[in-house]
Formats: sequence, C-alpha cells, structure tokens
Amino acid sequence: MWFDRRVSAVATALLALALALTGCGPAKEPAAGTRPPAPEAAPLTEVQLALIDRAELVLTRKCMARHGHPYWVAPSMSADELRAPGYVLDDVGWARRHGYGGRIQQKALATKQHDRNIAYRAGLSAAESRAYAGALSGGPGSPLLTTPLPGGGKVRVSNGGCEAEARKRLYGDPSVWFRADKIATNLTPLYVPRLLRDERFTKAQRLWAACMRRAGHSYADPATIRSALPRLTQGLDPGRAHTTEVRLAVAEATCARSTGFAETARRLEREHSAPVRARYARDIATRDRIQKAALTRAERLLGE
Repeated sequence: MWFDRRVSAVATALLALALALTGCGPAKEPAAGTRPPAPEAAPLTEVQLALIDRAELVLTRKCMARHGHPYWVAPSMSADELRAPGYVLDDVGWARRHGYGGRIQQKALATKQHDRNIAYRAGLSAAESRAYAGALSGGPGSPLLTTPLPGGGKVRVSNGGCEAEARKRLYGDPSVWFRADKIATNLTPLYVPRLLRDERFTKAQRLWAACMRRAGHSYADPATIRSALPRLTQGLDPGRAHTTEVRLAVAEATCARSTGFAETARRLEREHSAPVRARYARDIATRDRIQKAALTRAERLLGE
C-alpha cells in the first residue's frame, strides 16, 4: 500500500505537468460571503499512514485465518524509506543516501514479486483459488463502492471479503471513508495547472534550471529528470546506476535550496490549493477525523 502511494505521488506530479500543458481550466473560487473553514489539522505522516496500512494487513490475516487460508504480511519499510521526493527534491542528505529512491522502489517491487500470498495462490487448484480470492476480496456480485472524483471521472473498489472487513474495522462506515478519502486525495488536478502557470513559479523554476546547467545538468524542470532517468541508467550495473541517480538528485536538491525554488513551490502550493481545499473542507475534515481514529485503532491493535 505504501508502494502504491509512492507511485501515485510520482504519477500525480507528471499528471499535473500534463494538465498544465493541455490548458486545463482553474478551479472555481468559493462563493463570496461563505464562512471560512476551520484551520486544518496537521496531516498524518507517511510513518503513521504505513502503520494504518500494516494494521489493515494484520486484520486481513486474522480474517483469512478464520476462513482457513494463510495470509502473510510483508516487512515494513523504514521511516527514511517511506519519504517521497515530491515534485522537486530539496533534501540534500536524503538525495545523497537514496538518489530519487530508485533502490527503495526496487526493494518494494522485489517484495511484491516475492509476495508469499501470490505464490501460495498460484499453487492452488482453480476451485481453491476462487475460494481464496472470494475470502480475500469478495467473489462475483460483491458490492462496489463508487464515488466521483473532483477533477472528473469515478473510482470504484470491491467492498467484500476480508479486505473490506479489515477496512471497516479500522475506518468504520466504508462508504463514508471511501468518498472522503478519494475526494481529499484527488484535489491536485483542480489547482496544480494554475500553479504551474504562475509567473512566480515559472521564474523560480528557470532559476533552478540555470543552477542545474551550471552544475552540468541541462533540464528544464524536475519532471524531465525523472523521465530521463531510465535512459541514463540503462545498461549500467546497479552501483553505477545508483551513482548516476545520486549525482542528479544531489544537484537538484542543492539547486532547489540555493535558488529558493522548493520554498517558492511550497508557498504557491498552499496559496493555490487554499480555495480548492476550502470548497472541499468538509470532505477533508471527514477524512482526517476517520484517519486519526483509524490510527488510534491501529496503534492499539499492533501494540497487542
């Protein structure tokens, strides 16, 4: 689950860039005279989110055991590994240790590829495999949770089996949690295109690009580096590939700090997201309230 969030974060940054290039319109401002929302609570950290994910897997394992199936929970990532670089990397120390997180992603992929649950199911007969899948996520006819996304389209998930039972134990009413979570975590398409067109942002990014050129790396923006990495490391042994990644990441982070690009991006993100987050303040508050209650339950469960 953590790995899926990390991939999603990278995809969101690239999607935001694509949306800007296609000229997607800005979000609507809240109506005049509306009451300003209450200040938002601090979001949960990646470590806390990972703890909830782990509790969900433990609950799933217990449920599967009641249905007569084994279920394995993979080892957790460290706090340092759980950090995601974001649109622009500005932590020089993290960049020196991990580059852009290539080795971390490889570790996560290896964990998924060697998932004992997948290997176990592969060794079952067709009938046993169907029974296993039904116990895990519900069989044909299982109810679906569906909610529209703020930027358009809909997202749905099966709400059956032990996975649904585990989510209900942690989050309560699954339909309320699903809607609030999907809305609160999919607001970027409503404001990032406008942010990327902001003259203050483009100026800061040009300063960053000039700094990168002086360091010997000609890239217009951080997303271009991410896109180029597979080509730059293709055919290299793991050690040289990591060295290449680290060299670029350290240069990006150093320039992001020295030019003020990272701080400008954060400030403008807060500014441009504010009206959107105000419009969806109720959904965000619901997500945060349910999530913090889930964290309390997860801490209690894992403490036991």
